Amino acid sequence: MNKVVVPNSILLGEVRSLLAEGKDVVIPTKGNSMLPFIRGGRDSVNLRRLDTLEVGDIVLAEIREGVYVLHRVFAVDGDAVTLKGDGNLRNVERCRRSDIAGTVLGVLKDNGREVDCRRPGAIRRARAWRKMPVLFRRIFLGVYRRVFI
Repeated sequence: MNKVVVPNSILLGEVRSLLAEGKDVVIPTKGNSMLPFIRGGRDSVNLRRLDTLEVGDIVLAEIREGVYVLHRVFAVDGDAVTLKGDGNLRNVERCRRSDIAGTVLGVLKDNGREVDCRRPGAIRRARAWRKMPVLFRRIFLGVYRRVFI
């Protein structure tokens, strides 16, 4: 089976168009910025365009023309949205609400299990992770990357 690699700017631009049409889209993930909740290269996400936006949502956003990230909403101030990957200790991205292409409804794990991101248990775990001291998260992520990746 041949593998076709499509640049993110093209693929995610098309995903954004499908989401704008009201379709749900499942895409594979890559990168480690959402560890430990989403493992790049292993997990996929189910996206939908939602009218609501809440702190804690995982969203696909265009942060610069053709540059997309799949990160968690860290803060919302009017039209301004601050995003941060769970595996990022300091870096944040900023965008506008209109730059949000879709919201992750579920994470499809490589073992076939789907994690519902809107379920209260998943929301509590994500909130607890964000409130942990940076030093603890740094140590945990270091161990996690060495053991599980």
